[in-house]
Amino acid sequence: MIKDSYKKQFDVVIVYKLDRFSRNKYESVVHKKTLKDNGVKLISAMENIPDTPEGTLMEALLEGFNQYYSEELAQKVNRGIRESWLKGNCTGGYLMYDYDRKDKKLYINEHEASIVVDIFTMYSQGFNAKTILNKLNQNGIVRKTGKPFNEKAIYLMLHNKKYTGILEHKGEIYDKVYPRIISDDLWEKCS
Repeated sequence: MIKDSYKKQFDVVIVYKLDRFSRNKYESVVHKKTLKDNGVKLISAMENIPDTPEGTLMEALLEGFNQYYSEELAQKVNRGIRESWLKGNCTGGYLMYDYDRKDKKLYINEHEASIVVDIFTMYSQGFNAKTILNKLNQNGIVRKTGKPFNEKAIYLMLHNKKYTGILEHKGEIYDKVYPRIISDDLWEKCS
């Protein structure tokens, strides 16, 4: 939209509220200036902001509140995720190969775990990802999605410390979320 404003094909941008335009004060000011320079007016459908000095002040206050709300929400979400991990709960997202999820907890899928251990073992014995991939394909082993593995997926697996039972985030270590599949010794051999 900002790039398209240079083409001067429209003269108004309507947003539901200013927080839909941006929740970062700096970005908001920069992008509004660009729009204004290109002859485009920004209108909030739900916030009646007059085109007066008072309106300018009101808009600045709203931008400040929007950024505050965004930062506060991020803080609350991060705190909630941290508390969930401390309790050993999974917070969703991508489900790694060899784990199953039930009631916010991760459990080892024994069949898949044996394949993961085989992958790590072969790699520690000097087999490269391509050789490991060929063996998986020969045995008809596929990912959770039903798609075949590729070299990238194998390398990602071999570098994912969660298989050792460790989840590291922002310098903190959580050891109750992922059940251990790979021993420290095997992990070290593959690192």
